[in-house]
Amino acid sequence: MSARSNNTPFWLLLIGLFLILVSKSLLTEGMFFDGVTYASISRNMAEGQGTFWNPHYTQTLYPEFRQHPPLALGMEALAFKAFGDHWWVEKAYSVLMFLLSGLFIALIWKRTTNNLRWAWLPLLFWLVMPLVSWSATNNLLENTMSVFVLLSVYLMIVGYQRHHKIWLFLSAFALLLAFLSKGFTGLFPLVFPILYCAFDQKRKWIQGPIDSLILLVSIAVFIGIMFLVCPGSFGYIKDYIRLQVIGGGLYEATASSRFYIVFALLQQLIIPLVLALVLVICKTKSKVNSKVFEFPLDKAWFYVFLIMGLVGVLPIMVSVKQRDFYMLAALPFFALACGHITLSMLTLWLPKITPKVRGCMTLGAGCVVLLGLVLNVIHIGKYGRDEALIKEVKQRIEEVGENSIIEVSQEEYTQWAKHAYYMRYGKISLSPTEQLNN
Repeated sequence: MSARSNNTPFWLLLIGLFLILVSKSLLTEGMFFDGVTYASISRNMAEGQGTFWNPHYTQTLYPEFRQHPPLALGMEALAFKAFGDHWWVEKAYSVLMFLLSGLFIALIWKRTTNNLRWAWLPLLFWLVMPLVSWSATNNLLENTMSVFVLLSVYLMIVGYQRHHKIWLFLSAFALLLAFLSKGFTGLFPLVFPILYCAFDQKRKWIQGPIDSLILLVSIAVFIGIMFLVCPGSFGYIKDYIRLQVIGGGLYEATASSRFYIVFALLQQLIIPLVLALVLVICKTKSKVNSKVFEFPLDKAWFYVFLIMGLVGVLPIMVSVKQRDFYMLAALPFFALACGHITLSMLTLWLPKITPKVRGCMTLGAGCVVLLGLVLNVIHIGKYGRDEALIKEVKQRIEEVGENSIIEVSQEEYTQWAKHAYYMRYGKISLSPTEQLNN
């Protein structure tokens, strides 16, 4: 039996598991309000309300939006230009970014193992992290940032394997795009050259810091060129740093402790760590000659990706403004690490499965895919979340019409999800009573 068919049930299982995990949110209305907010800004940009370097949210809340860099918003605006103003556009864009992240995880895996057919392994470790499937349909800026983070690492690996510096400059450009998607949290791959050279015995360790410095200088040069070519970019980035990085990052607390992000990370890693631990224990207890499991390169990649993931998460502790999805771009590296530490065990066991058992596994995995499809079809036309709020918004829009400002109480004005849905569905801005009267 071919290696390709050996992996078929696991690819089917991966697809089916994804469909099941997103079944309540993929084809339904309703989304985390941050995602609705970004969709509103992108739709506005697509319709000429605001520009790339001057995004517009509502007439009363962030009429000049400077809270995040604009690239992800601008990319999503292209989707609205292409497909029009429909509630499913932001979900399609979000899932597309998820799929692109998965693609680059698979490509990185191919580069580090020389076997694309086993890419389901890191993808499975990635998918079972609860935050990953949740973010896939909730239109977070981190979804777009993750694509460029993974792209930058992939380009660096290609460059090291081909011994050509041009890939390093391409990686620097990808890191610039990651920064322009969500900010400084997308720059943690700057440490990758240091880790790669530290664990590659064929390279001098000093080459790592030098390459990281080249990356940093290249990004600075690209930013300088951007400031010269795009007149509005300098003011936008300056305002973003002042309002969000300095003002929000240092003084706006959303977590009770700086260790919040660490506990959130542990929650995400419980399932993949348990799966990996079981395989490692089985590997240790196996009666097979231990030399079968000696893959120095795999072990090196395990450490590289594990440290990469930690570097992507732990610096978030500097700020008391923390949300669990801030670490989304770092999670693929934990998945890759788990994949590398368990690969040798699976490559030994799985080929020994009999054709009959493998046929049953394929049939079972196919049933999982079918179940996922059925669950998604069942939820068509339903609300994934915020049903009462969405119905309230739609009813109010019928009463007052679109493109208007309506008066709400101070309490309602601070309900940010209301701002998001009113703008997304009716292009309506909310104003507190006192402000409207003045």
